[in-house]
Amino acid sequence: MESGNLVLEAAKIMVVGMTTVFCFLCFMIYFLKAQGWFLMRFFPQAKETAAEQGAKISSETLRKIALEAIREYTKTRG
Repeated sequence: MESGNLVLEAAKIMVVGMTTVFCFLCFMIYFLKAQGWFLMRFFPQAKETAAEQGAKISSETLRKIALEAIREYTKTRG
């Protein structure tokens, strides 16, 4: 009969532990969402992002970059 009590105790500990972890993770999710809202509200990002800056590169410049990358690759690989 003692092994039955041990199984019940283990189940109780497991339920308490999993509930604690679940509650902590829910708290963490809501805290991070609130932190993101706060930061975006009081410290907004710059108007021009890195992706927008990359869009300003002309196709001719991209072609030159690609050709130079190919030259460097073939120089090192033979």
